[in-house]
Amino acid sequence: MNQALMEILADGKFHSGEELGAQIGISRAAVWKQLQKLEGMNIPLHSVKGKGYRLPEAVELLSFDKLVAKGFPSQQFASSAIELSLDSTNDAMMRKAEENHDQRHICFAEMQVSGRGRRGRQWVSPFARNLYFSVLWPFSQGIAAIQGLSLAVGLAVQRSLSEQGVQGVGLKWPNDILVSAGVARGAKLGGILIELTGDVSDACQVVIGVGLNLDLNNQDLAKIDQSATGIKQLGGVLDRNAVAANVVRHLCEVLKQFSLQGFAPLQEEWNSNDAFKDSPVKLILPSSEIQGICKGVNEKGELQLETESGMQSFNAGEVSLRAISQGET
Repeated sequence: MNQALMEILADGKFHSGEELGAQIGISRAAVWKQLQKLEGMNIPLHSVKGKGYRLPEAVELLSFDKLVAKGFPSQQFASSAIELSLDSTNDAMMRKAEENHDQRHICFAEMQVSGRGRRGRQWVSPFARNLYFSVLWPFSQGIAAIQGLSLAVGLAVQRSLSEQGVQGVGLKWPNDILVSAGVARGAKLGGILIELTGDVSDACQVVIGVGLNLDLNNQDLAKIDQSATGIKQLGGVLDRNAVAANVVRHLCEVLKQFSLQGFAPLQEEWNSNDAFKDSPVKLILPSSEIQGICKGVNEKGELQLETESGMQSFNAGEVSLRAISQGET
């Protein structure tokens, strides 16, 4: 019933309680109770006496019918869910992993109230304007078999956006999708969060979270502590269901290849899309910084950094990569 209400309210216009009840086939009192539930889920509803209820703006909700029509590979998953509001899609899939050990699952959310990125950072998740989803994917060989996985996932997203006509999308080691050209160069378009559960030395389940900015307004940007943008702000034509279906299709293709062959076959393509290739960077370690020239990644997905001490390789771990601004030493 909540979904039916949201489909009516998605046009961003005012709808009276009487109108909503008539369309759904319930009483005005029942409509009020459902709207209270939506507000309790932190969905941003506006109410004005004499006018009714509305969302702050018109939105395109995700729907399985539209996703499948746009090529969403539903057959790849034992279950698929679209939630109006969640703590985070990764948390939802981590809970799912407790009872499912050998099946694939996917969960989308229209909004996350506790969305998070790498190293516990907040992921700003406004209602029904961007993409937030997580995949639960089993691996049979333990943690050693997933080295370079975040790079492979990023490449799948980059392939999808390129196929849909979004130009100038690059990758940043180990888990970011960036704008690689133009005035917005370096702005973050998306991020990946990989979490592991199960036996780290044998069969395990990996939760792969993807956040992709489709439309960020000034209020969103004020909450983000780094340069960021959305595909709409780059001039891209938006169709949330088409973008979601295409990204997941590419992700499934890459994950199946990665499960069999690891990262090595993807190394060259990833390096060709490295937004920091041959650029001066600094690697922020837990207790120090290392500066050098970014030379892409090796066949394991390790960062290759040309330093004063020679070429060095780094695992992802608790490190952060930053471009060195002009004049910085």
